[in-house]
Amino acid sequence: MLSGNLNKHFIFLEGKILLKEALKADCVKVESIFFSNDEIFHNEFNLLNKNIVCHRITDDLMKSISDVETNQGILAFANFHSDKIIKKKELFSIILDKVTDPGNMGTIIRTAASVGCEQILVSKGSVNPWNQKVLRSAMGGHFHIDIKYNINLKHINKLITKDFKILVADSKASHNSIDFENLSAKLDSKDKVILVIGNEAHGVDNCFYQLKNQGYQVIPINIPIFMDSLNCSIACAIIAFELRKILNKK
Repeated sequence: MLSGNLNKHFIFLEGKILLKEALKADCVKVESIFFSNDEIFHNEFNLLNKNIVCHRITDDLMKSISDVETNQGILAFANFHSDKIIKKKELFSIILDKVTDPGNMGTIIRTAASVGCEQILVSKGSVNPWNQKVLRSAMGGHFHIDIKYNINLKHINKLITKDFKILVADSKASHNSIDFENLSAKLDSKDKVILVIGNEAHGVDNCFYQLKNQGYQVIPINIPIFMDSLNCSIACAIIAFELRKILNKK
């Protein structure tokens, strides 16, 4: 797997669901498949006219290649072309600020794809979104969203135009934040929105609040809970689906 914000990545796909999503995506060209589970390979994959090299390997070899303790007996290598992702109107984007857990990152990418998010910006200090654990937990979400990573937050104003409303998920209910259920009072279907999700332990970088001083519309939001904080991927899902209801209204 190549690192950096390149148009082309060589990626490792493990598991039948991720491979099925890759085979359906225009931005992925599966080059070779390795399998040890004959039932899954022959019954669940129709590879006619796909021009993919397939190899039957032993269970022991599969175990030595696999990145998981209990594998499904199928994996593949593919080229991912980010420039072939179907472009959408840039109305909803997400910024991930120092999200370090691969499971959380993958779940957020999967959720973002399901609600129609167009772009994800991943800050420096976050887990690499092309990490194997992230890929598996995202279940193909990578193939539907433009993902840019290693973003320097000191220059975030160069990536965000002032016509976006910046929603900052604030677990401490500080900065005069509003309840996420009241977002419809601040937004309508014509708005362009960026949702900022931070590290569970430290929250979001103060630079996002400082954007107010540069003329940006910054709206801190919170989810009322009975505990100290909420898992960042769950918080993202709750807010993202609320946003979809607002932004999809005609």
